[in-house]
Amino acid sequence: MYTAELFSMANDPKAVKEVFLNNVTLSIPEDAAGCVDLDAEKARLSTIWDVAHLSMRELVARTGLSQTAFAKQVGVPLRTVQDWCGEKRACPTYVRFLLAEHYKLL
Repeated sequence: MYTAELFSMANDPKAVKEVFLNNVTLSIPEDAAGCVDLDAEKARLSTIWDVAHLSMRELVARTGLSQTAFAKQVGVPLRTVQDWCGEKRACPTYVRFLLAEHYKLL
């Protein structure tokens, strides 16, 4: 599966981390050649899970930017970023994924 699909699955409120991590075989590409390092794949899935469960405040903090600088850099109004960080509004999952990928958190 692709990282975006895995991120979306991990972000599901009904998802359980242990079940998500134990589904390693679902994330291995069908055309994978030879042996696959299952430990490395579990580590990758664990990172995806952890990032999918960060609050927006934590995600912004991990970038090392202030909310103002973050908003300017990604081209989102500051008020929107403040609302996401203050949990007044939810940031869409696909936007959280794109931001996490852009800042190399995944």
